[in-house]
Amino acid sequence: MLKSVFSILAIVMSFATTANADILFLDLNGNPKEIEAAKAAAAKRGEKVIVLPEITKEMMANQAKFKELTQKANADYLKKGCSVGIEKTAACATVAKNLEDAMAKENKFRQENELNAKTLEKSIADLKQKGVQLSSMVVSGHDGNGHFAGRFGDLDDKALSDAFLKNPPMGDGIRSLALWGCYTANISSLSLYWKKSFPQVEVVVGFDKQGPLGNSPANWALLKDFLSKEKELTQIKDENELQKALKGLDGVRITDAAICVGGKFSNKKLTMDLANVQSMCEGAYLKDAKVYTCYLNAEEGCANPPANTSDSELRRFYEKLQDYAHCKEVLPPEQQVGVPSPDTMIRLIHFADVKKNFVQNFSREIADYNKLLDKVGAPKDLHWGDIQKMTRAEVLAKLNATAKYLNDKTDNDSALKPEFMALKNFLNLGIQPVLGDLNVPFTWVDTGAGPSEGMKNGMLTASPANLIRVRKDYENDRATRLMNEKIESILKTNSATRSQMEVIGVREKELQRQMEAGANFRDIMGPAQQIDEDKQRLRQNNWKTISVELEQYKQQLKSESYASAEGQKIFNAKLDELVTTYAK
Repeated sequence: MLKSVFSILAIVMSFATTANADILFLDLNGNPKEIEAAKAAAAKRGEKVIVLPEITKEMMANQAKFKELTQKANADYLKKGCSVGIEKTAACATVAKNLEDAMAKENKFRQENELNAKTLEKSIADLKQKGVQLSSMVVSGHDGNGHFAGRFGDLDDKALSDAFLKNPPMGDGIRSLALWGCYTANISSLSLYWKKSFPQVEVVVGFDKQGPLGNSPANWALLKDFLSKEKELTQIKDENELQKALKGLDGVRITDAAICVGGKFSNKKLTMDLANVQSMCEGAYLKDAKVYTCYLNAEEGCANPPANTSDSELRRFYEKLQDYAHCKEVLPPEQQVGVPSPDTMIRLIHFADVKKNFVQNFSREIADYNKLLDKVGAPKDLHWGDIQKMTRAEVLAKLNATAKYLNDKTDNDSALKPEFMALKNFLNLGIQPVLGDLNVPFTWVDTGAGPSEGMKNGMLTASPANLIRVRKDYENDRATRLMNEKIESILKTNSATRSQMEVIGVREKELQRQMEAGANFRDIMGPAQQIDEDKQRLRQNNWKTISVELEQYKQQLKSESYASAEGQKIFNAKLDELVTTYAK
């Protein structure tokens, strides 16, 4: 009797465990057909599907509303001519504020409602609190090297892994991953990301090249069939049997599906053990990056990346590079020289989207930059006009021409140097990283994406507010430098201090020699500080002699003509402050 009770209890507990297990679906692209497919498979398994984020009609309406408001505000800004340096301060002030407010609201909505590292971690914690157990996870979105993104979120493999590590044991029961995006299950992605981030997972299915379109029936059929047959697939130990099982899944025939069970990998063409990936790399690693460098540098015949982002020689090279990305983990550094970055290449392929997002997010900042160019009298051809119509060759040519112009203008002191410095900062920290280096979020491979915080900071460097800060720093530094140079000049020519300054000069030359010879900075710091202290002591001990000449020099500097009244005001105030400080 007691034995029967225990048997019944075991059955009940087993049923409870199975019933509580659910499939987690991370829907970054908003694909209801994929969710339907997952739910159909879950029903066969006696499970449910939990979808994150919860995409309601209200959420979609709000997302569309905020995006439309930003687009309208941006269109108004462009229509007023505020982005091309036309001086319409009063007219532009209102539309600029409207654009800033619209973008802030859209970004706030994204951060609070879309799936990111923070919202995912919170959602997993909520599921844990409710006692939910997970059996499988589906991630659907655009993918690039362990990074998923889409209309409803942005996640990488680390964010996914961390969300579960911070909420143990939520990830322990996940036995399968369905990674619905491009290049999610090629050898590189499996080796570099998913096998490391989720070592307990028994089976991974995804695509080793481009994933199918979201509206493709084969896409939904494959997801449903995989989730339905997941347990049988995990039992396969033989590589040939694994490939046979993969080919037997619905939808595989017209997709680039791939599967990994344990350490065994298979796509439709080959099977292999992931433990042997190094042999795949040796003697076969891709170094011929000619097509990549041609478009990256906009060389002859490669003025602009191909308009077809899914089928071009650049895309095909990217696919090859993806296949070999894991080689960076197994080959020595000397065999990796000159290998292009897949991260940069996918952004290069989508250069048109990068330009569109750049204009969408930074029209106001581009306008500030153009107006500043007008203020300093820069050539009109350095202005940024309709960026979306520019080829990559035209973009790079303008970046190079601007860099040369600004480098020549920032060598010497002038009343306009703060403006030139702000322009140079905008070029180096704002435009160049985005349009030149393609250092943008992965979400920028599609339109309608927002900027990172680093991008925002770089693009503010030509703003009126930042120019005020640059001017203050410059004028304070200029005053300090000129006064210190004058003090040294007095000390070097004064009979009471000349010999001591000569000794200090010898010590300075020796330190300079050591620095040029590559001496450790820590070894030089102490002697350099001692030199400064010795100079300060000389100045204090001879202040009566110095102060007379220094006061005359200060008045001379104040009386000199200067093209910036605001700059002169800051400069004069700093001169007075320095003399007061020196006298103490």
